Amino acid sequence: MSNNEYTIADVLMNIHDNECVFLKTDTMEIVNPLDYLKKYLPDNPTDKDYEKLPSKASLNIYALPNYEFINHKEIMSEFVKNIWDDKQIRQELFYILRNHNYMDKFYESLKRHNLYEEYRDYSSDYYHYVFNEWCKEKNIKF
Repeated sequence: MSNNEYTIADVLMNIHDNECVFLKTDTMEIVNPLDYLKKYLPDNPTDKDYEKLPSKASLNIYALPNYEFINHKEIMSEFVKNIWDDKQIRQELFYILRNHNYMDKFYESLKRHNLYEEYRDYSSDYYHYVFNEWCKEKNIKF
């Protein structure tokens, strides 16, 4: 996979606490809605110009599932329990998961132990499931 090819699972896998990521569902692009909406504005916009802006929903722009909806810790714990046999590495990963800000440390540890790609493959079904549940909840059809 090249650096520019990301799946929806990759995007969801990296949504952290207090982050909001937006998806333009008709093109499957990650967008910043403020930047995207600017193209509908003249060079020197007035208040009326802002009032005429299309809605994010009419442009098929939606906030992806947030950190709480995703529940990264669940899939990370499952991976450590069910996949990895090395007791020391399991202990290290479980210890990381006890912290509040665990995601980056967890991924760093996986990379250090050459387990990141294995985790990515293992968790992709989970993240696709989360995405599909989010689509159902938002009534988004492809």
